[in-house]
Amino acid sequence: MVLLTLFAMTLVVIGHSDITSDFKDLWIYRWVYSFHMPLFFFISGFLFCYTMPFERLKATGVNNFLRRKAVRLLIPFLFINTVIYIVKSSFIADSSLMQHPVSFNLESTIDATFFHPMGFMWFLPALFSIFLMVYPLFKVLKVNDEGGGYLLSMIMTLLLVIALDIILPEISFMQISSAIHYLTFFLIGILYCEYKPSIDKFLTKYWIFFGSIFLILSVSLILPKSISALCGIIFSVVFSLILEKYCPDKFVKISGLCYVVFLLSYFPQMFIRGFVAHKYPEVNQYIFSGISFLMGLFVPICFGLIFLKLKNKYNRLGKIGLLIGL
Repeated sequence: MVLLTLFAMTLVVIGHSDITSDFKDLWIYRWVYSFHMPLFFFISGFLFCYTMPFERLKATGVNNFLRRKAVRLLIPFLFINTVIYIVKSSFIADSSLMQHPVSFNLESTIDATFFHPMGFMWFLPALFSIFLMVYPLFKVLKVNDEGGGYLLSMIMTLLLVIALDIILPEISFMQISSAIHYLTFFLIGILYCEYKPSIDKFLTKYWIFFGSIFLILSVSLILPKSISALCGIIFSVVFSLILEKYCPDKFVKISGLCYVVFLLSYFPQMFIRGFVAHKYPEVNQYIFSGISFLMGLFVPICFGLIFLKLKNKYNRLGKIGLLIGL
């Protein structure tokens, strides 16, 4: 799962490396956006299941679980989202430097916090909403599993979620509609975790076939969105399984910083897109896209590594670390 997480994080940074709208017409952008967020929710579902073995699940109450998830997800969300909102609304006078200009007032603040978060911060309230929906059901199904009823119940839940995604109206509050849409991939991640040894054995045995087929289906961009996303996820799983044995120990440590990259990559990438690219319009935009990718990936990683070293020396930094996913 280390390589899969790193791969997903790399895709996110690539997807946010656009300088102008021309970037969105590129194949790489369209391919990344066909499955990178479903992949993130798939990984989230896997990790949720992996970190909740049966005994821990029985001992953890719903309130306690949601409290920990609120600290992990909503505190960084409120901090980073607010910082971005204040910077955009109060310190950037030229609206041409922003893709989505905002105004500093109470109505806009409420909207940017609960309905239309800044940039890609929507992922965090959406994921929290998923935990709010999934944990009570998951606990009931696992604790009362008898005679294989769990698998059947999970499949029925999956079908119900797909139906709800189709028929329910748009609900922007706390990204509920996004949560319902991506819940499908979250549940698939849970099922992958539950049956990982068997699935991995099968995929590894025929990795050339499955890797090739699902890569071709994914990069072709001809399938419906959800099917294309599933193909991208399967290819990513096969890809990570094949390279897993070559994964150095350093990758494990770096994968622990993926949340930091997600939270902080916005700032160096928006600096390149907003200020640098506008100051030097004669420079090819794709040069800036490459710089944006490198800065979006490595600036947060370096910051995270430095912070962790300081955190080991100064325990008081632990609470500050909660704001940036550490």
